[in-house]
Amino acid sequence: MTALMTAPADRKPPAAPSAPAPERGPRRRSSGVGTTSPLGLSWALIVPSIAIVAVVSIFPIAYAINLSLHETRFLQIGDFVGLDNFAQIFGTAEGLGQVGRSLVYVVGSLAIAVPLSLALANLLNQEVRFRRVFRVIILLPWVVSQTVAALLWKWLVNPDYGPLGLGDIGGVRLDFLADPNLAMLLLIVVNVWISYPIATILCLASLQTIPEELREAAEVDGAGPFRRFMQVTLPLMKPTLFVVVIQLTLLYFNMVTLIYTLTGGGPLDGTNLLSLAAFKQSFEFFNLGLGAAYSVVLFAFNVLFGAAYLRLLRSERNV
Repeated sequence: MTALMTAPADRKPPAAPSAPAPERGPRRRSSGVGTTSPLGLSWALIVPSIAIVAVVSIFPIAYAINLSLHETRFLQIGDFVGLDNFAQIFGTAEGLGQVGRSLVYVVGSLAIAVPLSLALANLLNQEVRFRRVFRVIILLPWVVSQTVAALLWKWLVNPDYGPLGLGDIGGVRLDFLADPNLAMLLLIVVNVWISYPIATILCLASLQTIPEELREAAEVDGAGPFRRFMQVTLPLMKPTLFVVVIQLTLLYFNMVTLIYTLTGGGPLDGTNLLSLAAFKQSFEFFNLGLGAAYSVVLFAFNVLFGAAYLRLLRSERNV
């Protein structure tokens, strides 16, 4: 009794043992958007794009190919005729003439537009006064529509009152719209006039990405301006030039408005190209089968030239 009374008052009773922590079970994934697998999310994002491409691109191409293999009357699809519509293009003098004139138009336009754009891009890349003003003036034709450009040039080259009309020279009347060869030449010139600005912009953008140190190093080594351009600038611009050529080729092969408004395919079918024939057969003569065949031929030319340019581009990169 005495021992208990004399025990220190500050002694604390032993603490009770703490309860064991509950075991944590496997963590459950909450249901929601975050539970979607990466593969499922990828398909969910890409399927709408595939559907849109199929609707606006693949389906019209497939429909045009099917239409080109049938006889049509207005908007009604008739009997299956196989390659008869294509035989009218490649098996007649008229169709082969349209193919040849289309190649002349495209190649002739490229032969003028690409060097011109490259030269103007080099000019606009120089440090000169009023450079922005010159850029606006040189690139101005790009904002002019094909219809306005065709009407403008028809007035300019009119032999009677046009500022650029030649009229009678040596007793011979020179009318650009009355001679097939002159009409094709005029068509190429107008086409280049309205299309070179976009090529100039791309070439100028490519020029501005070339380091100035490379040109300065070539200049220190004694290379002149022409040699610096051929050995430094041009090799670095080749990828851009290939893109320019592809874009212009696709544009020229499928151009209708300029040709239809400027020459209408004349004179004497001298400017009747594949694109214009496709338009006329479909919307003037309502022969949708033959018009679709022309469109398929144009599509094949676009794919052929595009694949050739891309192959050249890859070969240049691998060198």
